[in-house]
Amino acid sequence: MKNTLLCFLLFVFCSVSFGQKLEKIAKLPEKLNEISGLCFLNDTVLVGHNDGGNDPILYFINLKGKVIHLVEVTEAKNNDWEDLATDGKGHIYIADIGNNNNSRKKLHIYKIPTWNILKKDKVAAEEIEFTYAEQTEYPADEKDMHFDGEALAYYKDSLYIFTKCRSEPFDGKSFVYTVSTTPGKYELTKKTEIFLGKGTMYKDAVTGAAIFGDICYLLTYNRIQIYKIKNGKFEFFRKITLHPFTQKEALATRDNKVVYITDEKHKILGGGNLYKIKLHEK
Repeated sequence: MKNTLLCFLLFVFCSVSFGQKLEKIAKLPEKLNEISGLCFLNDTVLVGHNDGGNDPILYFINLKGKVIHLVEVTEAKNNDWEDLATDGKGHIYIADIGNNNNSRKKLHIYKIPTWNILKKDKVAAEEIEFTYAEQTEYPADEKDMHFDGEALAYYKDSLYIFTKCRSEPFDGKSFVYTVSTTPGKYELTKKTEIFLGKGTMYKDAVTGAAIFGDICYLLTYNRIQIYKIKNGKFEFFRKITLHPFTQKEALATRDNKVVYITDEKHKILGGGNLYKIKLHEK
């Protein structure tokens, strides 16, 4: 335990000095200290939510970081909300797929209609329920803990789930699953897996995702990994190491030019902010 803590503190120290600096837009209000999901509602409004155990509420945020509206999601519970995605066709999807201990047998994605949502106080959710075909033990064995979903994205009429590696020893793999946007019950089979690195969960585990066009962005606490999707395969394109090192949990883009990022507030690492970073082709 002591060695793990020392390695973590050393990594944080090194991260302070290196990486592309994020542009801080605003300090988010305290009611969003545990923000863990982000997507665009339209060109000028972002949607966010808090992590598990909080109320089932969506927060609508302008591009200056101000909360302009909130909506209670009925027919839903925030067991462990981890990310958001939009299909651009009038729906938002809430990923209740957090599974830290790899012990949840049934996971959920809530489908929310967005028509006139900024004028509503409540909105009812439809439910997509699923299990992972590869998980046969609850909780999973320590070496097979690949079933904590923390990232969700929409691509070509399907929802893509990217899991966070919690295996011991750490192997840096994110399992990728797809599921239909149609409410119902599903058993999902792994589509592929993405290797991020054999460092630590703080550096090489996926915490957020977004797809725009054929470009996929995967977030970790210290960087963005960018992939081009070709024939269903994720081809590594580039990475952007981010400064400062914080508990980054969500990102969103509307144009592949600027990525917006949020981090949870942490008593040591700080955070609780909305940032943006401009992308430059290399």
